[in-house]
Amino acid sequence: MFRFPLLLILFFVGCFEYEETILFRKLSSGTVEIAYTVPLKKDSNDSLIKFLPTSKEEIISSVKKKSNNNLQVRDFTFRELEKSETTDMYFKRKGKVSYKLDFEDPLHLEGVLIGTFSIKSKPRSLTVKRDFPNLTDNAILDTSAGEKKIISEASRLLREGRIQFKVLFPKDSECSSNRGFIGLGNLTYQIPLQETLENQDSKTWEYKIRFF
Repeated sequence: MFRFPLLLILFFVGCFEYEETILFRKLSSGTVEIAYTVPLKKDSNDSLIKFLPTSKEEIISSVKKKSNNNLQVRDFTFRELEKSETTDMYFKRKGKVSYKLDFEDPLHLEGVLIGTFSIKSKPRSLTVKRDFPNLTDNAILDTSAGEKKIISEASRLLREGRIQFKVLFPKDSECSSNRGFIGLGNLTYQIPLQETLENQDSKTWEYKIRFF
């Protein structure tokens, strides 16, 4: 499953964007749309963030590795951002990736999406739980002094970064959630990245959709 590795913290300051939209068409099928912006290697279009690749082949391989299912990757796009689209002083090259995953059973998404994703289904409802690991003192005990200093500085600079999640479902459904904003047929939740680093109580998001 996708988790936040320590070195990913280096990219959270001003150069990382992640958006995820899950569309539940009905109880047992739907589509996930994923889009992210990542820093690129100096001499290639490869992502500097290992678990957020920039090639369709790597994405397909990763999805197949994480789940024994028939998830299909479609509508893949990749482009390198123009210099006018980024002002990051540390990472001059960035790429934007987007693609969709169609699923026939939401259980197939377990182990595939960022953080952790677990789901329980009943005849007319789905309950989804997402967990987002925090960076704690114990997590950096085995890193070098230099890495600890870099992580500390990145954490100090982190202010406005967010990860955006959106859930869409039939408008005649009923939704409840412990976090985020619920609208007609939609649920949105933004995670301030600073909270994932510092706040032990902010890492769990759970929502339930009842279908009629």
